[in-house]
Amino acid sequence: MTQRNMVRNRVRPRWRRGVLPLLLVAGFSLSLAAQDIEPITQIEVIGAQKQTAETVIFKSGVKVGDDLRNLDFSAVLEKLWASGSFDDVKLELEDDKGGKKLVIRIRERPLIKEVDYRGGTEVGITNIKDKVKEKKLTINPDTVYDPEAARKIKNLIVEQAGEKGFRNPVVDITLEPMGTGVARLVFDIKEGGKAKIYRVEFRGNKVFSSSQLRGVMKKTRKHWMFSWLTTHDLLVDKNLEEDLENLKKAYWKMGYKDVFVGKPLIEVDDHTSPKQKIKNEKRIKEAKSPKYDLRATLTVPILEGQQYFEGTFKAEGGKLFRDTFYTGKYAEVKRDNKSFLKKFFNIKPSLETPKAGEKPVPFDLDAVNQTVDKLKEAYSNQAHIMFRAEKKLEIRDEDGVKKVDTTLKLDEGEPYTVRKIEFEGNLTTKDKVLRRSMLMREGDLFQTDRFKDSILSISQLSYFDVKNSEPKVDLVPEKSQVDVVIRGEEAGVNELLFQGGYGSLFGFSLGVSFSTRNLGGGGETLSVSYNGGKFSKNVSVGFTEPFIFDLPYSFSTSVSNGSADYDASRVGVANAYKQFTRSLGLSVGARLSNWLPQSPWAWFTTYSTGYSFRLIRIEGGRNYYFRDLSNQLTSTFSQSLAFSTVNHQFKPTQGTRVAFSLEYGGWQFGGDKPFLRATWDFAKFANVADRHIFALNLSYGYLQNMGKEELPLYDLYRPGGENSIRGYRFGQVGSVLLDNTGTPVVVGGNKQFIANLEYQFKIADQFRLVFFYDAGNAWGSGTKIFSKDSVSYTPYGTSTVVTYTNPTLVRSAGLEFRFFLPISPAPLRLIWARKLNPYPFDTEGRTDFQFSIGTTF
Repeated sequence: MTQRNMVRNRVRPRWRRGVLPLLLVAGFSLSLAAQDIEPITQIEVIGAQKQTAETVIFKSGVKVGDDLRNLDFSAVLEKLWASGSFDDVKLELEDDKGGKKLVIRIRERPLIKEVDYRGGTEVGITNIKDKVKEKKLTINPDTVYDPEAARKIKNLIVEQAGEKGFRNPVVDITLEPMGTGVARLVFDIKEGGKAKIYRVEFRGNKVFSSSQLRGVMKKTRKHWMFSWLTTHDLLVDKNLEEDLENLKKAYWKMGYKDVFVGKPLIEVDDHTSPKQKIKNEKRIKEAKSPKYDLRATLTVPILEGQQYFEGTFKAEGGKLFRDTFYTGKYAEVKRDNKSFLKKFFNIKPSLETPKAGEKPVPFDLDAVNQTVDKLKEAYSNQAHIMFRAEKKLEIRDEDGVKKVDTTLKLDEGEPYTVRKIEFEGNLTTKDKVLRRSMLMREGDLFQTDRFKDSILSISQLSYFDVKNSEPKVDLVPEKSQVDVVIRGEEAGVNELLFQGGYGSLFGFSLGVSFSTRNLGGGGETLSVSYNGGKFSKNVSVGFTEPFIFDLPYSFSTSVSNGSADYDASRVGVANAYKQFTRSLGLSVGARLSNWLPQSPWAWFTTYSTGYSFRLIRIEGGRNYYFRDLSNQLTSTFSQSLAFSTVNHQFKPTQGTRVAFSLEYGGWQFGGDKPFLRATWDFAKFANVADRHIFALNLSYGYLQNMGKEELPLYDLYRPGGENSIRGYRFGQVGSVLLDNTGTPVVVGGNKQFIANLEYQFKIADQFRLVFFYDAGNAWGSGTKIFSKDSVSYTPYGTSTVVTYTNPTLVRSAGLEFRFFLPISPAPLRLIWARKLNPYPFDTEGRTDFQFSIGTTF
């Protein structure tokens, strides 16, 4: 072949590739032009019930006159499916005069009228509903059935069952017809059985014995007679994962940094008796959860590896803190891992590294990991939220000892500022109301501790709930800034309540009240109420403006008129009388952050000052110390300083409250009986594992008489009742005096100390079980606090003199049930209390049952 032919052969194919496609396109176009257009002449919808045919056609995107050749029927199907309204969609074409008829056959998804949970008696239907609400998965009535929303609830139920120890829970989702296009959504819950752990074995362990390793596992324990108290004998995957990590940490603390803890081999044997199996069949028919006796054996494989000892520790690249800061954090963590007492008393750890010739110290990998976490926290509190620490472990041999030198290579990153703060869910509350509660503003450094305090400050408003919504923090691309979105929901802004209540002092009462804690969305509080019963009546009006003219100062006022009948049937003949009270109060306050904006504690500290005017009249006194009294004017000026990080007024789970108040009712203000009152209060709430809440309250008050006449008894401290010392009635704790007949009478005192200790078990968000211990007393003028006075008296109808010692503290203990109902933000309380050291003349008995609304502290 010549060179010319070769070139020609190469060129021809290129010419053909360019011309042939053009000829094909031209031929195809001519053939199409020769065809008649096939338009859609009709569109028929079959199966529509809740929606009109026009609506379905609109959702399809097809209309009469469209050319079939230009329609993508796959896209039409996708549009109809994407609407979320149909369970089945079919498209059909039929011949029609002048074109084609499009038939859209649909099966609509029903409207959900009700959501029903069946079975699940062991997991708890109330608990499931609370979790569904908390996760914002609630399916509202009269909404179109959404399979994805139902699937999310199903997964939540399976997760809850797993946390309760059920091994193979099954949740079936069904739709029960309730009429045309209306259905009931049913979650049929079959929890399965709980596997209880009867044996925990280990394979390959030499450093620790099997019993020592079993002690390391905190949430996965062998079954024993009191396992029902902790449920740690249940085989729960989440708990098992935590305990496997605890096993690793135990080895890490001993220097075995390469330890391998494998996935346990789980063997479950069914020991359910034949008798129980018969009962289970009956329980299943009754829609109850069957009970099984499943016994599990766990075998954990362990490969311990080699032991290593501590070498040097250093951090490189840190500029924000001094070098001693990094070594100090590492030393603190090692101290805490080694000794609880040193941690508790915060004994300063040594910063020196082990020297040559000294006894080697095991290398603690867990301490290194915790140090990195503490450094991340410290840096994020300084706005370096992109801080990174890379661990570099170098092994060297020193006199036959394997040592690990640790180097943390730090990348501090840039400090981040807040570019934008937005709020979601505040349909009524104005942005400025939420914004002024935050400790940070746009342009400020984004410090995580101040951000957390900002969330707490917003939650304390009580009318915008952010507890169940995670805030959103987004990094701004290519800038060292963040955008913050705080999500929440309005919580009980306006309330019109027809309410009833009961207290051990005034019995049943009925009332009506209107209150808005967020008037016009500006944060103002307005309340008007009337409450009355057989033994008490009261009408009151109150108003609070948290920001006067948008300035950071609050103003509040209240007016009330009422009467209280301390009936003999409730407080005893010795303490019975009637009291009529009219009052007016004014106060102004401000946060200390107005003057100390850079101090986080100042945002939770409030100073207030106020004036109170009261007219009090007493009638029907039945005792020497409770005589009738004409109108007495009490005119006082007060100041208070309060610090509070308690996260909820009626459902507290954590936080601290410290308060001091001083009230002066001197002759300068026109009062009939001048006095000075000082009060100190302290409360602490701690939460363990969400459900366990420990609470402590301490209160001390002192009343100084500034005049020559004795103060009226209504101004004295008179402990007792569900708000101070449960089990004792109001006014039945304090100093004891003898009346003109020689009968002992409890009259309270000018000094008071109250202590309350509570353990609250949160069964569900709306129900708590409370165990309490109360102690306190009041001491009269001339008697020292915590003194033990001797009292002698002759009981009526006898000639024998009885002498006893007034106790230092009057004590009680008991059990309380708290229910949170929609009619009131305050809980309904059923209180059973037992007096531990009652007065010998107490005729009420050692046990007492009280019914009330509110909280003790």
